[in-house]
Amino acid sequence: LIEAYLPALPSDEELDAAIAAAIAETGANNAKQMGLVMKAAQAKLAGKRIDGKVLSERVKGKLA
Repeated sequence: LIEAYLPALPSDEELDAAIAAAIAETGANNAKQMGLVMKAAQAKLAGKRIDGKVLSERVKGKLA
């Protein structure tokens, strides 16, 4: 019942696109800059329900 009122989860494609755009925008190229990418990706996914752990793992995978 509560799920109907929560914002939608982003699709895998939306998540990957937001992370790629955040990396390009921040110019990050290593794991030390993960915080910048996380913040930019969350801003791009505003209005969506974001699982921080999933986002963190994906960002870490892209920057590794």
